[in-house]
Amino acid sequence: MKFPVILALSVTLVGSPLAAASTAMSAIDDRAPVLAAIEAWFGALRAKNREGFEALMLPDATFITLRRTADGWTRVRRDRAGLVDRLLNDNAVIVERFTGVPTVLVHGPTATVWGRYDFSIAGKRLHCGIDIFDLVRDGDAWKIANARWTVEPEGCAP
Repeated sequence: MKFPVILALSVTLVGSPLAAASTAMSAIDDRAPVLAAIEAWFGALRAKNREGFEALMLPDATFITLRRTADGWTRVRRDRAGLVDRLLNDNAVIVERFTGVPTVLVHGPTATVWGRYDFSIAGKRLHCGIDIFDLVRDGDAWKIANARWTVEPEGCAP
């Protein structure tokens, strides 16, 4: 009687880490296309590629900037058209990039990316902060549904 119980318990204990490892591998595999979409968005911004930049967003995507001030935080909300006009109408080269490895969470057709970034125009860093992107799978492609970021002029890593 003890043998079947011990066997069942050992299979359960051995099976659990394997199932967890399988899930972890799946999550790692799912991260690459999500990060590729964000990096392509940064690349289109740098290249002033309006068509490519807009193609990586849902039509109703929204954006929120949270700027640190002496009095706390101010919030500015922009729709897709407002963001595109603000960033792509200037001829100066804009570079936004993650400064470390971002956290990526993926579950089926939805993903969130959270990471530290820095932002420069014409080679001069203006600020850094945290980027947070919400993406959804649209057919075979990941698209930005929403993004928000902090704007922190002080305390950026060199």
